[in-house]
Amino acid sequence: MAKETMKFDLPRFFKACNPSRVLAINKLEEQKYYIDFSSVRCSNIIQELERTITLLAPEETTCQLFTGHIGCGKSTEAALR
Repeated sequence: MAKETMKFDLPRFFKACNPSRVLAINKLEEQKYYIDFSSVRCSNIIQELERTITLLAPEETTCQLFTGHIGCGKSTEAALR
């Protein structure tokens, strides 16, 4: 049985792992890189932020802090909603 060799595509790998680039979640090719961690966070932070902004203070300007390390998916989570 012949061993299959795969060519390592460094530019493609970098593009997929670059933490400064937001996933284009609407593209099928990039959806496979998204991992939904809401079950381990025990909450849906985007829904909680939306509730605070639209339900509890609809007529007021609010300031919400949404933090995390580079590449953890903050922009992707926000884009999904």
